[in-house]
Amino acid sequence: MGNIDYDKKACVFNIQRYSIHDGPGIRTIVFIKGCPLRCKWCFNPESQDPRPTKDFGSMMSVADVYKQIKKDEVIYRRSGGGITFSGGEALTQPDFVEELIKVCNTNGWTTAVETEGYISERTITRIIPKLDYVLLDIKAIPEDVHRRGTGVSNHRILKNALLINQLAKNVGVRVPVIPTFNYSKKQINYICEFSKYLNNVNTLHLLPYMTVGRKKYKKLGRKYEMGDIAPLSEDDLLPLKEIVEEHGFNCVLGG
Repeated sequence: MGNIDYDKKACVFNIQRYSIHDGPGIRTIVFIKGCPLRCKWCFNPESQDPRPTKDFGSMMSVADVYKQIKKDEVIYRRSGGGITFSGGEALTQPDFVEELIKVCNTNGWTTAVETEGYISERTITRIIPKLDYVLLDIKAIPEDVHRRGTGVSNHRILKNALLINQLAKNVGVRVPVIPTFNYSKKQINYICEFSKYLNNVNTLHLLPYMTVGRKKYKKLGRKYEMGDIAPLSEDDLLPLKEIVEEHGFNCVLGG
């Protein structure tokens, strides 16, 4: 397993305890700053810049994070939970994540990552096999749709999804369902068709659009490009849930 570098640092903007939506059991989520995408609906726009700012994020060492996450070690064991790395895109900081995985393994806690897959193949082959669970975001299949909503092409993401499928122990696909972007049977059908190539995947999560990021954009002095579009309820997703199930996948509404 190797020695643990407890001094390794990254910018962390939140550590959320008692999560039941980001992997099995009760989990603590470590939110790491830095993201190459610029999704118009981003729930955590403060996470995009990898640097600490006045209001968002601070440099934390592996030892600092360990001190926080170990508070619930009894809960992890009793519930089958553990630690989930999120962001931003947590895998933009692979050295930091790798050291925290070592910490978790030493303590017998399961590990998971939420990733959009817009990272290097080198990082995927290095980190993904060491995790217990991967929660893979797939936002859209048509390249023009994806670029319009996120600011980047999805060529790398879809290619990496196939690699992650080969290397990961457990994979779940998560789809943020966003009005004016992919909130349609057509777009969800595309995602289901692609997901059939991911033979490790049997569950798709449909995550309803929320407006929790709106106030954060104002605080950051940035325009919220989704305007006044209303959030979606889980009931709004029921027709899309039928599409997912018709493709043979389990469908979970929400995390």
